[in-house]
Amino acid sequence: MNLSYIKKQLQFWADKKDVLHVKKLLTKEDQILVKRKSEELIQNIFTFDKPWDMERCQIPYKLETLDWNIQLNDDEEWCFMLNRMDYLNYLVLSDHIEYAKTLILNWIEAHPTIQPEPSTRTLDTGIRLMNFFEALPYLYTNNLLSDEEITTIAKSMLDQCAYLKEHYIPKYITSNWGSIQTCAMISILPMIEEQSDIYAWAFNEWKRQIQAQVYPDGMHWEQSTMYHIEVLNYCMKAMYYSEQELPQIHALARAIFLQATPHKEIETFGDTDRSNIQDVMTRASFLFNEPTWKSIAFHTFDMESLYTLGAKIAKIYLESQAIESNELHFDGNDSGMYTSRSSWKEDANFTMFTNGSLGSGHGHSDNLHVSIYYKGNPVCIDTGRLTYREDHPLRVHLKSMASHNGVIVDEHCSCVPKDSWGYEDFGVPLKNYVYHKDGIHYYEGTLLGHDPLQVWTRKVIVLDIGVWMIVDEVKEDGNHHAVTRFHLDPDASDLKGLKLVSNIPYTKHIEPCSLRYNEELEHDVLYFEQDFTDHFEQCICFVDKAIETKDDFVLQNNDTKLDNTIVHTKKFILSEDESYSVAIFHKEIYKGKKVLFLDGEPFHCKVFVVHKKKDKVKTYIVRA
Repeated sequence: MNLSYIKKQLQFWADKKDVLHVKKLLTKEDQILVKRKSEELIQNIFTFDKPWDMERCQIPYKLETLDWNIQLNDDEEWCFMLNRMDYLNYLVLSDHIEYAKTLILNWIEAHPTIQPEPSTRTLDTGIRLMNFFEALPYLYTNNLLSDEEITTIAKSMLDQCAYLKEHYIPKYITSNWGSIQTCAMISILPMIEEQSDIYAWAFNEWKRQIQAQVYPDGMHWEQSTMYHIEVLNYCMKAMYYSEQELPQIHALARAIFLQATPHKEIETFGDTDRSNIQDVMTRASFLFNEPTWKSIAFHTFDMESLYTLGAKIAKIYLESQAIESNELHFDGNDSGMYTSRSSWKEDANFTMFTNGSLGSGHGHSDNLHVSIYYKGNPVCIDTGRLTYREDHPLRVHLKSMASHNGVIVDEHCSCVPKDSWGYEDFGVPLKNYVYHKDGIHYYEGTLLGHDPLQVWTRKVIVLDIGVWMIVDEVKEDGNHHAVTRFHLDPDASDLKGLKLVSNIPYTKHIEPCSLRYNEELEHDVLYFEQDFTDHFEQCICFVDKAIETKDDFVLQNNDTKLDNTIVHTKKFILSEDESYSVAIFHKEIYKGKKVLFLDGEPFHCKVFVVHKKKDKVKTYIVRA
């Protein structure tokens, strides 16, 4: 081990980040946070409540002695969080910086050899290595590391890297576990060794992983926004530290940017917390030189970005300009994840529609789910994840179809989770159909179930003015009972200014949800119930209260009204001078004349919209 080389690398990163000036650029809010957290940590009080703590725990736990294998909160994940050491930056940026070194050396002393145990799980080892690495330039510049301590820490980091390579398994190629480990190795190894066989292996494996894990549309295959962002965060660190870039990392960042809700958060898709993404977009906007991404990022560097990228980059960032994006939708045609928004303002309307493959164990039974945000506020939501504990009944429940906004027939689900990570069965999602034009959005997807055979198709028209027209078609032979659920945000029991338009009777139930790990809440769930034989077609609308809604009709040959078993039609009246008429067909017109009329306008297609404003008429063939 070349001590002189390591010290030069430490000085290089200290200079590049200008670490002595980082604390001076902390916002007042972050200064208060750092002071509070560091004063807890020097007492060995641990609370895991960072936005990207994968398994958050808001309860503070005090360790009388440091036991790196302790399991608290009745959750083994607590031990994993402890050993990731994501809290080191609070100490490094505080007046208690030396205690960061104390914790690092304590962990190393407790692990003279790296053997499999709860404290050395491979995912957590990769994260811990990155946290050791990022703390070292700060400790070195503050003259807190002796030569012996540098050697001790570097040796342990090399041992941990060797351990990760030795315990690497094929499933890591497609797992966030794998990419986080390789990102850490290619970031830290150049600081410790001028040439490294492990580095060459890790870099080649990282390229393989990202190629396998990221769909062409930019979504991570695991179908969980939380873990998509974990991979993105670590890939961006690897880009910065190794000066290596892969095109898929930009695609990951763009997909997250376009999933941002009006308040710059993410919806709880898969195993995900409702978290603010501004820090992620701060780093991404700088690293990729994307001024439109800065439009939803922090205007000043947040603590996490400042700590990683440094004071010099923060100053450059502050001088850069933000530009509002003109992209208003994300079409994940490969992943089945879709979003649209009326604007980038905080009072915008926002929609998420999902119908993709299962993904990993972090994926949920969320096919044909739709989330609705009205004037910036969440109304219809995904219910979250709560926990990973195998013995907790809500883990399976929150992954189930019943915890998403969809249709279930006879309480028989096409997608059935069996435990924390596995599934008994899963339906077959078909390819989706999407349309966007002039503030009109359309989503259509189908899920095939079996035993018995079931075909469920959902068609959704979204009008940016504040209309969500949701039409479901279910085909299943025999007599059945269907329940359609819509889960409301805990703060949206009054629908936040929307009204329900439907002729289907519904009841309201109180059920659990979880917007953040380890936090259980209650929320209202609307149950729409009906009996049917062989098939049914239904229409449920969420509409701005200021918009008048009427049943409309389609005329065949301009003289015969078609009924609801063939087409659902609504008219949304904004004023005396403006309206939208929408027709969504369930069946082919195979008898009689093929010319159809909606609000006086002729057409022949599956989904048709007529927009009238004063004396102007505009028609849209939404689905041919």
